[in-house]
Amino acid sequence: MLFSDLPLHPILRKKVEMRGIRGLYPPQEEAVKKGLFNGKNILMVTNTASGKTLLAEILAINTVMSGRGKVVYLSPLKALADEKFRDFGQYSELNLKTILTVGNYDSAEPRIEWYDIVCTTYEKMDSIVRHRPSWLNEVALIIIDEIHYLDDEKRGPVLESLIANLKLIMPSAQFFALSATVGNANEIASWLEAELVESSWRPVPLKEGVFLNGKIIYSDGETRRIKTKFSSPVLDLVYDTVEDGGQAIVFVNSRRRAVSLAKTVGERLNLRPNSESDELSEKLRHSSEVTSLNEELAALVRSGVSFHHAGLTVEQRREIERGFRGGAIKIIVATPTLAAGVNLPARRVIIESSERYVAGEGSEPIKILEYKQFAGRAGRPGYDEYGEAILIAKTKSDAEDLFATYINGQPEKIRSKMGTPYKFRTHLLSFIVTFGGSNDEGISRYINKLLLSKQLRKKEIAELVSESIKMLTEGNFIIASGNAYIPTELGRYVSELYIDPLTALYAIKALKKGKAITEFSVMHLIAASPDMPKLRLKRGEIGKIDEAMTQFLPEILLDLHERDADYEDVLAEVKTALFLLDWINEVPEQEICDKYDLGPGDIFAFVESASWIAYALSRLAEIIPEAKAHLDELRTLSVRVETGVKSELAELVQIPKIGRVRARKLYSAGIKSLEDIVKAGENRLRGIEGIGDSLAKDIVEFASKQLSKRH
Repeated sequence: MLFSDLPLHPILRKKVEMRGIRGLYPPQEEAVKKGLFNGKNILMVTNTASGKTLLAEILAINTVMSGRGKVVYLSPLKALADEKFRDFGQYSELNLKTILTVGNYDSAEPRIEWYDIVCTTYEKMDSIVRHRPSWLNEVALIIIDEIHYLDDEKRGPVLESLIANLKLIMPSAQFFALSATVGNANEIASWLEAELVESSWRPVPLKEGVFLNGKIIYSDGETRRIKTKFSSPVLDLVYDTVEDGGQAIVFVNSRRRAVSLAKTVGERLNLRPNSESDELSEKLRHSSEVTSLNEELAALVRSGVSFHHAGLTVEQRREIERGFRGGAIKIIVATPTLAAGVNLPARRVIIESSERYVAGEGSEPIKILEYKQFAGRAGRPGYDEYGEAILIAKTKSDAEDLFATYINGQPEKIRSKMGTPYKFRTHLLSFIVTFGGSNDEGISRYINKLLLSKQLRKKEIAELVSESIKMLTEGNFIIASGNAYIPTELGRYVSELYIDPLTALYAIKALKKGKAITEFSVMHLIAASPDMPKLRLKRGEIGKIDEAMTQFLPEILLDLHERDADYEDVLAEVKTALFLLDWINEVPEQEICDKYDLGPGDIFAFVESASWIAYALSRLAEIIPEAKAHLDELRTLSVRVETGVKSELAELVQIPKIGRVRARKLYSAGIKSLEDIVKAGENRLRGIEGIGDSLAKDIVEFASKQLSKRH
């Protein structure tokens, strides 16, 4: 079957032909035959590079151009949503309006009404649905990328509840769900009310094998001996790949190992730099505020090697990925975040260890699903005749286990992660708020749309509902009248602010005390929130953090003994609060990274969560009489958490492109307000380090507009 045979809008068909897209791959053809272009729900479980996303793109554009309605493209990660947004940019001449929306969870996003295709994350879409904007009625197609994230502890419940709500709100919308790895594909397809397309076909054949004693043993029985030049399995495999003109991704089980192994590979292989690697090296040398990390990356990239993990900034990771695609980087040593991120194929994928260290639990085997994700990165279409995924064994019995478990094993079944009171209560409140209230029958309809209803006994679900209703009623999030449940003003606030009801209860208890608030007391309140990830507590620092807790104890607003938290959990909250305190007092990023053993990417991730909770606290204070005296202070702290500045910079740092460093330079130059900016003018601003002609002009224009609005 050819793409030209599909029932496409004539203009889209011409565009597809101009791009040189001709025949359909077998899995694509199967999806078409099962009704993808006739409005049927489809779950497509096929290998990486088998054409899932291209088919989704064309279906999305055809849906809009045929007048069926809007399209929502859901991704688990912001980086993937951004990548998909850029992919749709290839069709810009078709006059489609595509929007990327991934921030601010307290908005119905009315501007989306004017767009055709919405690229967003699970969380962002979930937050939009809670506001029930009218444009939801125009959505005809929902594409769910990486649907195996249903099995993820954090994102799984969000996606599961979102799908349930979308099916209730728009029963006639089409769902197209994509994944490379789903162990119980038939069950997930049945839950989605979808036709299943499941295939092991790949455009580039995959050879899976185990490396032992200088020899690769492939799953088909073939063996291949390689040079053991370094007496190190990883180095020998990497060297063999590069010598043959290929690229390799090595997956390791920790960040520390990613960095140390990348350095070892760079030093021992001694690859010659080229002009592309030199150029990329210079970019990375100025890529963040953490100079030690920049220098580390810059030096490595000159040798054609890099590491890749979540501690890097988004831009650093993006540059490394670009460098790998362009050939400036030959080897990436990565943590599993790379396998979960954007598509980045390599000739050979090497899995150094099938075990991973889990804090508090020790080492445990990686999931088969995770191995399959790693292996899916092997083989570059158009470049390689085949790709290789190689596990490393230490003994013959180890090799046999690796074959049995991973190469010949089936991915684990996806299990609902909604079955705990903590997860369930949040999404039950969301359902009640989204539909303006409900009764027992309505809640049953919602539960029947959840994967949970297929995997948990009715008795256990009933207990979960009962416990959640009790907590939501006692917390004044809903009012129960007979079998009807109506959201209160607080319940609506909490759901639309996209926070856990328990976060709200902590905030209400703390702010109702009427005590004076301090920087630390608010940072601790944020850190103690169930919505806030905590910094890990290291064994050697327990005494030091305990001392800090004793020092700040008079400022803590929460009664520590009332909460279900053990001693080490409380200390982790204090450590997280101390980190946030350093951040809002402009401690340099390099110092924060050294002090808390973080990367700049970690700082961003923690601050992103904290700034949202800080904003939610300021909004909750609007409806807590005892907290209104602190409203301005909480609003300022919300800005400070988001931007990492002291209070005197809170106004300056809200200017676009003026971060904490530039804001401080402006302030030090005597420019302390919007009025000062207008008085100073462009010429004076140009003389301040880090502010060029274009930025000086933008700053003055912004300040002038803001001041005119005030008057």
